[in-house]
Amino acid sequence: MLPICIVQRGLIVSVNIVSVNIEEQKTFFLSMKRFFFLVVIPILGLFFTPMVLFAETDTRKRLEELQQIVDQNIGIVDKNMNLELLQDLGKKRLPKENADAAKTVYETAEKILAEKNISEEFRVWTLKRKIFVLILLAYEEIPHYFPRLVAIIDELDGKKEFEILVKEAEQHVLRIGSALAVTPGTDRKVAIDLKSLAERMLLFAKENPGPQADMLIEQLFYGINRIPQLNLRDKRIAVVAPIFVPYFIESNRKAVAQSLIANERRALLPGNPMLLAGFDLDGKPFNPALIKDKVVLVQFWGTWCAPCREEIPNMIDLYEKYHSKGFEIIGINTAVKGDERPEKVRQFLTATTFGTKRKTIPWLILHEGIAEAQNKNTVTKYYGISELPVLILIARNGTVLKLHPLPSTLDAEINAALNAVELTPEEQSRAKTARQKQEAKIDQEIQEQLKLIEKK
Repeated sequence: MLPICIVQRGLIVSVNIVSVNIEEQKTFFLSMKRFFFLVVIPILGLFFTPMVLFAETDTRKRLEELQQIVDQNIGIVDKNMNLELLQDLGKKRLPKENADAAKTVYETAEKILAEKNISEEFRVWTLKRKIFVLILLAYEEIPHYFPRLVAIIDELDGKKEFEILVKEAEQHVLRIGSALAVTPGTDRKVAIDLKSLAERMLLFAKENPGPQADMLIEQLFYGINRIPQLNLRDKRIAVVAPIFVPYFIESNRKAVAQSLIANERRALLPGNPMLLAGFDLDGKPFNPALIKDKVVLVQFWGTWCAPCREEIPNMIDLYEKYHSKGFEIIGINTAVKGDERPEKVRQFLTATTFGTKRKTIPWLILHEGIAEAQNKNTVTKYYGISELPVLILIARNGTVLKLHPLPSTLDAEINAALNAVELTPEEQSRAKTARQKQEAKIDQEIQEQLKLIEKK
């Protein structure tokens, strides 16, 4: 029994010792906790609080300095600034002082917006000034700043606090975009998709109907019509006309819609049949059999048109060279300027010779004035011919090979068309069916558009 009692006594003593140690540990940790909250934290607070306050003061001071830089340079930029002067991309837009100030505002605004803890009001303030100088800089250095302007207004589109400024900026984006899209051989290294630009412009016009939107659309077409290369001009027209025709029909501008439809017809001629009709100088209707299975060159011209007269000697040489091989020329006197009455044109043809060999025009001349006198639609109006001369080369199968062929390549193109591999009767039948379907489709689309115009 004695050993058992000893063991029991030992266990009781051990438990008591452990209990004492636990109590002492609790007391110790409680003391340390009190010491930490009553002594350490206050000391740390006294040490770090000035640092935090100093950091906040430093940030506030830095932002105030940046704000002053923005204000000062915005004042320089805005002084006597007239955005109307920026519409011509071919001229120097900003004096160096204004350009440097605008860049300073832009760079400073970037620094402000990089701060994490600025207020929403200050962020809006900064963004507005950044957009303002971006508009100016987009004209000044297009490759560098124009894409940034597009990106920021796309990001802010629909946000009410930026509504007025985004609308203003969008007009400048469309104006610059139009100049880039219609200018051939631009060296500004900014790629503009004309279709996307036209769709963007159309969206702006629908959301903001009125003279501002109409002016932008007019500027786009004005720029296209200034392109000296007629073939490039028509390629641009083929892209934008289908986009804007429904808009002008919906807004009840019949004349504009009809003009665009006519221009679209002309621009889409390559690869499609061309309508040829009218009356010769004696008033006889044009006979399509004259050009059946022939390569045909159509010239829209006028006696008053110097460039028209200049290209006639070369055309006479080509006519004499290839006429016996199946080449024909049809001249269409547009009768749109001066005294172009049939008898006057006949006198001109009789009395005028061309080239070093002094030859007269040997091909058929149609006169649009006769068709107009009979209230008939003319080929000139049907295809929107408003500038002379216009040349169109037609293949044996009746489809247009080339719109606005160059005089330097015309001989080779006529020769290639005359020597093209002839189709078998079966291939000719299939090609004819395909042409008829395509012609019917184009005609149906045009008629539907015209019906919409009439309804308006």
